[in-house]
Amino acid sequence: MTVVSKERRGSLLGVVERNWKARGYEVTGVRASEELPAMYASTPDGFRMRVAVGGEGQFFFSITTPCFAKSDVADPKTQPNTPHRDGGYPQRPDVHDDFWSAAAPPPPPT
Repeated sequence: MTVVSKERRGSLLGVVERNWKARGYEVTGVRASEELPAMYASTPDGFRMRVAVGGEGQFFFSITTPCFAKSDVADPKTQPNTPHRDGGYPQRPDVHDDFWSAAAPPPPPT
């Protein structure tokens, strides 16, 4: 729910890309849109992942699993521990972070 400024979105996508590649994942596609960029990857065991920037700089991560056999899944044993948010889906980002929400480009690495 963090607001990621236009100036910092490319940096966050770069962090995700480096992490995925370091884990041996293959980047399979990039949507190089200035407004709504996205990146796609796959894992050696067949998972497919996407990170996409939506409205107001909200980042969405999704994962598709490879085929698997149907099995029973138990109900969760704990209650959700996140605060309730009013409104429909998708929720708009509303958390300000001093680094990711800043309007200036990130400083160069040292």
